[in-house]
Amino acid sequence: MKSMIFGIAALFACAAFAAQNDALVSFSTPGPDTYADGTVVLDGECYALVWSPKNAVFELLADGTATGGEIVLTAPVAKGGRCPSIVFQVPADKVDGYKNGEWSVYLLDTRRIGTDGVAKPAGVKADGSAKLVNAAGEVAGSKVALSSGTVSRFAGSDASCASVATGVPEGVPRPEIAAIRVAGGNVYVTVQNTVPFLQYDLTAGDTPDAVTESVNNPRTGDDAGEVILVAPAKGEGQFFKVGRSK
Repeated sequence: MKSMIFGIAALFACAAFAAQNDALVSFSTPGPDTYADGTVVLDGECYALVWSPKNAVFELLADGTATGGEIVLTAPVAKGGRCPSIVFQVPADKVDGYKNGEWSVYLLDTRRIGTDGVAKPAGVKADGSAKLVNAAGEVAGSKVALSSGTVSRFAGSDASCASVATGVPEGVPRPEIAAIRVAGGNVYVTVQNTVPFLQYDLTAGDTPDAVTESVNNPRTGDDAGEVILVAPAKGEGQFFKVGRSK
C-alpha cells in the first residue's frame, strides 16, 4: 500500500519499516514557491510526484489527470511557501514497472475562486488526485532515478513557479452566455456549460469585433454548470465573450 510520511526524521523511520526491496523517494523545495502571478503558494497547495516513460511528452490536465505519464502522488502539503520534506514509499512489486522512465516533482496551482472572490487550494478527491489544476511547473532538477531497495532524494535548490497552464481534457463543453443584466454599475453575465476544474473570465469590448479587454475577475466553474461573472458597466453598451481564464 502506498504511504506518505512527513518530517525530516521520517526518512529513517520509514526505512526501518519498509520492506527490503521497497524504494523510497524523498523530495522537498526550499521556497519561496510561487504561482504564475507572483504570489507565494498558499498553505495546503499541492505538489505532484510524477513518473513518465523515457522520451514521453508529459502534460498535466486541468481535471487532475495527465497524459504521457502517471501522477503517482498528489500531496496537499505546502507550508510557509515551500514543500516540506516528504518520503514516498514504492512497494517492491511495483518498482519494476517504473524502471524505464524518470521521476520528477511538479508544483501545482489548484486555487479555486469562490463566489466571494477568494482563492483557496481546492484539495484532492477521494482517489487522491487533484480536484483541479490551473497551472503547474516542474521543480528544477527534480528528475530522479529509482530502483529496488534504494532511497532517491531530491532537495530543490531554487524556488519553483506554477507558470504553465494545464491542458483541457477532451470532451469539455464550450461555455455559453445565457443571460446578461445590469445592476448597481455592474454587468452580471450568467454563463452555462462550465466545469468545476476550469476558471472562466470575460473579455469585453465596445463592438463585436473589439472584444479583447480582459475583465480580470475570474470564477471557477460550478458542479451545476452555471456561474455568474461580473464586470463593471462602461459606456452606452458592451459586448462580452467568455472563455478560460488566462
